[in-house]
Amino acid sequence: MLILQINTVDTRGGAAQVAYGLKRELEKRGHQSPMFVGRKYSNDPNVFVLNDVLSFSGKVRRKLAYWFANDIDIFSSDHILETEQFKKADIVHCHNLHGNYFNLSTLEKISRLKPVVWTFHDMWPLTAHCAHAFDGALKNGFFTCPNLDIPPSIAWHNEKHLERRKGEIYKNSNFHIVTPSKWLANKTKQSILKDKPLSVFYNGIDISIFKPYDKIESRQSLDLPLDKRIVLVVAKGGASNPWKGGNYAQEAVKAFKDDPGVFFVCLGGDIAQANPRLKTVSYTANQAILAKYYSAADMLLYPSIADNCPLVVLEAHACGLPVVSFDTGGIPELVNHQKTDYIAHHKDVDELINGIKWMLSRSPVELTAISETLIIKIRSGFSLDTVAEQYLELYKSLIK
Repeated sequence: MLILQINTVDTRGGAAQVAYGLKRELEKRGHQSPMFVGRKYSNDPNVFVLNDVLSFSGKVRRKLAYWFANDIDIFSSDHILETEQFKKADIVHCHNLHGNYFNLSTLEKISRLKPVVWTFHDMWPLTAHCAHAFDGALKNGFFTCPNLDIPPSIAWHNEKHLERRKGEIYKNSNFHIVTPSKWLANKTKQSILKDKPLSVFYNGIDISIFKPYDKIESRQSLDLPLDKRIVLVVAKGGASNPWKGGNYAQEAVKAFKDDPGVFFVCLGGDIAQANPRLKTVSYTANQAILAKYYSAADMLLYPSIADNCPLVVLEAHACGLPVVSFDTGGIPELVNHQKTDYIAHHKDVDELINGIKWMLSRSPVELTAISETLIIKIRSGFSLDTVAEQYLELYKSLIK
């Protein structure tokens, strides 16, 4: 089978890791899975650039999309229809179609010629322009964006046109939606896309990489204290990322500044505090090193305020690390509150701090049991192998 993947990027970011991981798993099983992207970072010869968003013309497109408040119509991607990869494809699997590399009307043309699966990694298909609507109300079949600056940002209020164009394209397109959470599935069923067929497949991770390593050896190799309870904060983008909750992480760190037994490691964030019990480390894309950080820690603090099915939570669980997080998006579907993890009310920093205290109060026997439970859960239902099997069954049913 030839499954053509389409995404903004090949290897950087959560959606890219999901799409590229699926591509690699399908290829391991003997299928062909070329990929078209707007930005290519790998050396994979089967990843092709559709419209290079990093080129001069790509930068111009990004500026035009912002100033014209339109990331749907102003550039062309119909040339994908003329490629050998598309012509030979049995099915087309779309991921993120925003990012100034894809004209959404191309989706309509693709769906006339090939079966299409579209995995929603965020809320962009259900809004005028933003990837997350937060608490935005449903209006005319779309969730309203709280302001113009939520990425992908636009310069002025062009929401009516964007919603009308998306509505027209959706009406004339055939595709099967996949959401990686029941939360996003419920949002989709309320929206303009409520009549499209839909499946829920959670994201999968590579359990040959994300697995438990020896805690002492991991701490030694990462130069972390051996005699502290370590709280890991993973915050790629830090405070510049509007939905990762960096300000809540800062409040949590501050709450434990006088506790000599607790040590925070902020991986990829920018928590700036004069605190001897805080270590800030540059973010690494090296998955093996990430797994070592997960294995070295005693819990993951993940105060995201907008999310779907975050890989960070699954990766931590695969390494046996419990999570303290907010009741955000699909995260509650991945955890077992006060059994293996702790979920605080959305944006309630006091309860988030209580969650850390609850986790710190677990005995070594309880923590070992929690770790074993999390590892079994990931291996039985959240591996790349499991997710690839789900998608293959869907592909076969659509091709028939």
